[in-house]
Amino acid sequence: MSVKDNGVVCPMPFIQFSTTTTGKYQACCIAKPVDEMTFENTSPMEFFNSSHMKQLRYDMAIGNKSDLFKDTCRNCIRQEINNGASRRIDSIYHSIHGPLLTEKILENVRKNPNLDLSPKSIDHIKMKVFGNLCNLKCSMCTPTASSKLAAELKKHGKWGGPTIENSYNKIDKEKLYRDLEVVLPHTREFEIVGGEPMILEQSLEMVEWIVSKGLSKNLEFRIITNATTDNFELYNLMKHFRKAQFLISLDGVGKKDEYIRYGTKWEEKVNVIKNIEMAGIKITWSNTIQLLNIGYLVEMSEFMEQFSTPTLNNPLTWPAGYRAVNIPKEIAEMYMKKYNEKRFRMIHRHYYTLGNDKNRNHQEFLQGMKRLKWFDEKRGTCLLDEWPEFEKWYNLVEAEL
Repeated sequence: MSVKDNGVVCPMPFIQFSTTTTGKYQACCIAKPVDEMTFENTSPMEFFNSSHMKQLRYDMAIGNKSDLFKDTCRNCIRQEINNGASRRIDSIYHSIHGPLLTEKILENVRKNPNLDLSPKSIDHIKMKVFGNLCNLKCSMCTPTASSKLAAELKKHGKWGGPTIENSYNKIDKEKLYRDLEVVLPHTREFEIVGGEPMILEQSLEMVEWIVSKGLSKNLEFRIITNATTDNFELYNLMKHFRKAQFLISLDGVGKKDEYIRYGTKWEEKVNVIKNIEMAGIKITWSNTIQLLNIGYLVEMSEFMEQFSTPTLNNPLTWPAGYRAVNIPKEIAEMYMKKYNEKRFRMIHRHYYTLGNDKNRNHQEFLQGMKRLKWFDEKRGTCLLDEWPEFEKWYNLVEAEL
């Protein structure tokens, strides 16, 4: 680790940036988006050295828990309260991200709050700009991240926005690609997120452009996918990158993953994962740890071990009713007893969550039950088929989104 944790500092705003499916910029992939800066009016480097980012970096450098920090980084703040860990803390201790933020950089920012950072400072870029086109309706997702969920909610009068979001179709692509051509030669990793990138034509278009410009040979490529459909054209392009990895979204095993990530067919998903492995692409994992899977992490870990090192480190913050910290104490104790008998990687942080009586919120939990019951009524599913331990509370509530 290169810098001490002052309770505010995070490497992310110093070494990368992200975008939302609607084209808004973010200081990182879970930071609050900046409404006034989008791909339509701001280039990547203009955002990276914007007044917003400079102020955030300065606040972090001096340890100021400013209103800007509290607003921008509220998801990490909530994770630290509920789970005793966060993406911010993980980034400080990360083997790659942590050392990139040095005390010298922080000192330069303290001396000059208006300091521009160069393209050489950008370690990785995460792009969600291709929109929300998706083939699943995950229970914890949002309509701006899934076109299928947007259509379902619109059908039942619960969503008034567009079904399809795709800011890439609205932007000055020449300006975007000019900036990328300047930035990517210095960037370690480039990541594409959806929606579902495997079914997004524009994500393939951008990867082909990166390869055609010779930018891929020194670049690591990463994509987050639900692994429910193959894209052999994309697989084939991976050989041109210095390193390629696919993050598989996994929130359960078998029927539990099918329920949480609604629309998934488990056996087909396993076959896609095997095809990715056979293509020589490194497999890693993306999980959303929540009330429906925090008691089943052993099963998830054992499945992931068949392909690569398990990852179980991304606590859900929204919707609040799904937060794992809100599970009733008697169920939490049942899960903890289970984990005393069979342990797994990173178990300590999940013990912290399950035992966090101070921040357990029963009303939020009941709201989660209402939401899940609403989905059950509309989809013809039943939560209790896979989670009978929730029966007492499920039967208490009316279906409500």
